[in-house]
Amino acid sequence: MFILKTDDPVPLYKQLYNQIRACILSGKLPSEYKLPSVRELAAELSASRNTVDGAYQELFAEG
Repeated sequence: MFILKTDDPVPLYKQLYNQIRACILSGKLPSEYKLPSVRELAAELSASRNTVDGAYQELFAEG
């Protein structure tokens, strides 16, 4: 679902945040859709939990 590029200068958490935000704004993720847990998404992306948690925190802060 989401793709993180390690060679991109944008931090991984910001890449994930931007992708999730774009999906929400475009309607690909409906408002009632529940995002996977931090651990689950981190495992799926082969990323650290801190990366996913950072993206989720940014989304939460934005409302």
